[in-house]
Amino acid sequence: MQSVKGHITFCGALLFLLLLPWLPARGAGRDSTRLAVEARFHHGFVVPHHTSMTYLLNDYARGGELNLLRQRFGSDCWENYLRRPETGLGLWYSTFGRSDIYGEGWALYPFINFHILETGPLQLRYRVALGLGYANKPFKVGENTYNTVFGSHLNAYVGFGLQATYRLHRHWRLSTGASLNHMSNGSSRKPNNGINTVAWNMGLSYDLQPFSHEQWQRSKAPRSAHREWVFSASMGRNQAAAYNPTRYWSGSITATHLWYRTSTRAYGVGLDLLKFGGAPLASMNFQDLDVDQHFSSSDEIYAGILAGMESLLGTTALYINLGTYLYQATPARQPVYARLGVRQKLYQNWHGHFGIKANFFTAEFIEFGLAYRLPRSRDKVSPGKKKKL
Repeated sequence: MQSVKGHITFCGALLFLLLLPWLPARGAGRDSTRLAVEARFHHGFVVPHHTSMTYLLNDYARGGELNLLRQRFGSDCWENYLRRPETGLGLWYSTFGRSDIYGEGWALYPFINFHILETGPLQLRYRVALGLGYANKPFKVGENTYNTVFGSHLNAYVGFGLQATYRLHRHWRLSTGASLNHMSNGSSRKPNNGINTVAWNMGLSYDLQPFSHEQWQRSKAPRSAHREWVFSASMGRNQAAAYNPTRYWSGSITATHLWYRTSTRAYGVGLDLLKFGGAPLASMNFQDLDVDQHFSSSDEIYAGILAGMESLLGTTALYINLGTYLYQATPARQPVYARLGVRQKLYQNWHGHFGIKANFFTAEFIEFGLAYRLPRSRDKVSPGKKKKL
């Protein structure tokens, strides 16, 4: 019962963090805004990145998605500096090439569609999405032992896509494109090979609140000399090995120094102190396990140095870090680790974040935590130039 309550609490907090940037903001009504609803059908295939999947897959991956889009045009909003990206909330559904084993998946996520090209009624954009996924047929001993991709119902969802839209009418737009979608639970439960689908999609959107593009003026993001420290603490739980059902606590304490290039982009370097729960088991094969061998919490400690980048989207930031270990109590499976996540302002200098910590391309745990931004210098900016569309 406590486990169920823990999952509900975690999901509720995570969804609140993910949805917060897309809730109506104070003063947002003063901006010119385009609102739209979009429906898409997608058809593709599951990428068999493990040998066992090659022999089990017998069908295509099919499904659809519903999206609520928002595009703001105000002269003082951050979207203006990034050539009017579309932000929104999406609901995604897909089969996974073998319904009796892998079942189906759902995902709820915020996304952003960045501008690539616009000429007349034709637009080309690329999408980044990060949210919460659900798999209806995870691995279960004695019932679904062939499913080595999902160890739990709850998963993280990451989506990337390339999308072309064509305006048919003031309210209607036709869209087509391709996407790469990934679902896994970040090793919170084993097995956790995760699943990847590649799909072509086609859809139709309806503008609830159209906007006259001729009224919009584009501005470049102001240059910035701002610097700051970001101190963060994160926690998560993971299952270190499939043969051991115990879930261990993991986490990190990180200090990062950021240099802002513009008001929407920053680069940084930092130091990490990490705890990877059950680390000796994660790096050990079952046949090498010594039942009499004991491990302590000191065997789970790592220290690393990282480089990173943040894209600042109003009160939200998307971050990616790449690091290498300086200290390893237990040898890591790879010398390089990575993070991908989203950080949201909660109150003044306090921010909440959600991300995935991975050892190279293998997820180790999903982390959820708090960060504090400590400015080091005043924000000196030069005004951006405005161009009429």
